Amino acid sequence: MPKAATISIAETLSLLDGDFRAFAQGVAEGRYAFWLGSGISLFRYPGLKEIIIKALEYLRTRVDHTQNTCPFKKALVRAYGIADLSADERDSIDLTLAVEDWPLADLLKERLSGKYAQFLNIDVDDEPLDLMIWDAVNVVGTYANDDVMPDAEHYAIAVLVKEGLVRELPSANWDGLIEKATRELSGDNDGLKICVRSEDLQAPDQKATLTKFHGCAVRARDDEALYRPYLVGAQRQIDGWATDAKVAGLVQHLIDVAISKPTLLLGFSAQDANIRTIFALAADKQSWDWPGDLPAYVMAEEAVGEAQTALLANVYRNQFAGADRAQIKTSAHLQAYAKPLLTALLLWTYAAKLQRTARLGTFDLSDELAAWVDEGVILLRDQMAAANTGNHLAFVEALIGGLSRGKRLFLAGRSDPTTTRYEALSPIPLSQMDQNVETETDGTPEAAVIAATLAKGVHVGDWTLRPTLNTDDRAGVAELTSGGRTNRVFMVGKPDAELALHDSEAVLEDDEDAILIHARSIHERMQRSPTRAPGRTGGPVGPRRVSMASLIAEVAEPSALMERFKQEAGL
Repeated sequence: MPKAATISIAETLSLLDGDFRAFAQGVAEGRYAFWLGSGISLFRYPGLKEIIIKALEYLRTRVDHTQNTCPFKKALVRAYGIADLSADERDSIDLTLAVEDWPLADLLKERLSGKYAQFLNIDVDDEPLDLMIWDAVNVVGTYANDDVMPDAEHYAIAVLVKEGLVRELPSANWDGLIEKATRELSGDNDGLKICVRSEDLQAPDQKATLTKFHGCAVRARDDEALYRPYLVGAQRQIDGWATDAKVAGLVQHLIDVAISKPTLLLGFSAQDANIRTIFALAADKQSWDWPGDLPAYVMAEEAVGEAQTALLANVYRNQFAGADRAQIKTSAHLQAYAKPLLTALLLWTYAAKLQRTARLGTFDLSDELAAWVDEGVILLRDQMAAANTGNHLAFVEALIGGLSRGKRLFLAGRSDPTTTRYEALSPIPLSQMDQNVETETDGTPEAAVIAATLAKGVHVGDWTLRPTLNTDDRAGVAELTSGGRTNRVFMVGKPDAELALHDSEAVLEDDEDAILIHARSIHERMQRSPTRAPGRTGGPVGPRRVSMASLIAEVAEPSALMERFKQEAGL
């Protein structure tokens, strides 16, 4: 089995198609809550070990060596005790050296990172009680840094929010990268209701609720008096959090989330006792059955940790104590970290939506053709996954840009290279797509058939297809190469979209390398099959136009559809 950190997107898709198919289907249906931990921001902010060295250095540089009772020195001694340093190890520490130069620096990192809540619980006489978090860690300077940009995980979650697939995002993270990614992909309204205080729950609903139950560095920076008291990290805060009156509303909300939605833990160790308490309280009121129609708890980890095992024991109780324990652990363990898993989920859920979309058109899709389209969509998905070279951020950014640009060209005949807004295939989960009447008439059902047809052609070797990353509309949505000839492919939702392509000169009437694949019937003023000029024996003059709606109406068998498509596209 590949490692959770290095598993490829294709390998992760195999997991989602196999043992975790019910889970992936549940995500596509908008059923899961994503519980977010520090692991999703691992490559954007210092890890626990770096934070520990930083905080120790803060204490060391404030020691007054002339005072035997210096409160900062006493704080360091407490840290030594938490790390279980021996007398000899303590004697070896030279406070004139920076902490990172101590021979024991690595030992302190290892021991204190597993006891970080105890470490942050250290208080210093005559200083604010939250000194370790506010000043030693420098929570605002570290986690509210506007120069830090989102990673693949944050963008992937933002896309899933835009697609209507994630409604609840409980987060233990202080940073604002989920908000930044969602804002970037949404324009002015980021689509998030951000809840740090119980009062925030009363704000108007948005696409998703981001519940930052350990506080928010960005809000604490912008309004210290109001939000600094909500920053949680020290043991005393964690132990008292579930019974703290000021967050009683948040506690109840998270209990409701744990009751009503199955759980995906992403970068989330469940090490903090207050979180395990939330799940235990939820199970007291309404537990999830095991086995059920889908796994109620999924952990994206290399291995299920001790705290996560305790969480499973708290929620499954009698079953966990019995013969089902090993199977419960296996069913909860998805061996892929957040970066590859979320990237794979983008592809899996988008493909599932495309398959459903193909069935929502006004045309009659035979069972045979529907199965053929399903296969083609999966081929397209897997072809896209194979293009990932391991740089998940670059892949996700290209995917977001390509899908959004393609939809704008499809519907309007022009893209907007100045916008970062993501264009969702549909802003609702798979389970509600049948209720979207717009889909019947906007050409997207036919577009799903077009996508499947193009992927099928790649699979059998009729042509190669390369997505166009160029922001110039003249490049089309893809380059299709067949018989040594490279063509620009445009997918057109309505005749107005082609007119816009002509108006902007993205497509000219004498462009012989352009293939315009119309979803709907082609406007009577536009030639469906261009004729050759007198005396010419070469390829067709000007763009080649194909109507997928017409092909579906004229042929019922997949092989016939493909042959007609190739004929009319001049392939």
